Amino acid sequence: MAVTVISTGGTIASTDSSDGGGAAPELTAATLVGAVPGLEETVDIETHDFSNVPSPHFTIEQMYELVELIRELDDDPDVDGLVVTQGTDILEESAYFVDLCYDGSTPVAFTGAMRNPSLASPDGPANLLASVQTVRSEEAADAGVVVVFNDRVHAARDVTKTNSMNVDTFRSPEFGPLAVRDEDRVTWRRSTEGEEPTFDPDTDRLTNDVFAVTATADMPEAAVSSAADGAALCLAATGAGHIPPTIIPALESLRDRAVPIVATTRCPEGRLARDTYGFRGSEATLRELDCYYSERNLQKTRIKTIVALAADRLPDAFDSP
Repeated sequence: MAVTVISTGGTIASTDSSDGGGAAPELTAATLVGAVPGLEETVDIETHDFSNVPSPHFTIEQMYELVELIRELDDDPDVDGLVVTQGTDILEESAYFVDLCYDGSTPVAFTGAMRNPSLASPDGPANLLASVQTVRSEEAADAGVVVVFNDRVHAARDVTKTNSMNVDTFRSPEFGPLAVRDEDRVTWRRSTEGEEPTFDPDTDRLTNDVFAVTATADMPEAAVSSAADGAALCLAATGAGHIPPTIIPALESLRDRAVPIVATTRCPEGRLARDTYGFRGSEATLRELDCYYSERNLQKTRIKTIVALAADRLPDAFDSP
């Protein structure tokens, strides 16, 4: 059973620079695979160097190019599993982008590291091994794109980075992981619930011009009005869908300019309310603003908005309560 490891850079591929300027991505996919004891002796591994950049440098265009590569490898009958290594800062966004655009049969797992190979106890080799074992498991074919970290297997749609430096950073709030790795076994305990549509975005319409704003106490109107010339605004409301009155005029202006507004909650768990409150700035106001409702966190909501706009399918991507 052949597994292809696709390297994009990030901490897992970083090493200390010779000038003492800190770690930067330099290692190839073959080097990453070679650092996992015995891996190539038990599994047929192919490697592909897609890029070698820090995670925050990864662009929307590169995310779609990664989708195209994964689709190409899915068509290869000799490839039975795909593992993408990436920096952790935006890994959840890349994984979700691929999940939204890829409907092939070859299992795909994203992984990375919090400790680069220059540090004591780097976690990259263990995460890579667990990812290879995951895509080789029978249940992975029906799991969608997953993120494998610290011996846990998460759905790309649910997972988020919760700690800036700890190796146990990736978690799935509220619903938990899909599976765990024990020794050489992957034990699956739940499946992804609720099918999400797959999108085929027009590459000419893909844009990063989608704003993302988190609602905070007494925030200034300018925090929202800057999106007036953008393609859309994604807004993480407080609680169950509440916003300070200071930004309502700016949001009304966006609505009048036909700039789509996609709302979610800034809370790590839960969803937006539909009709519990009625004060100005409540979910009733979100409905008056013709907001779409998202069930994902703000960063994933932005990714889904970008993909759906490029596919001209925004109403298919989100609810309109």
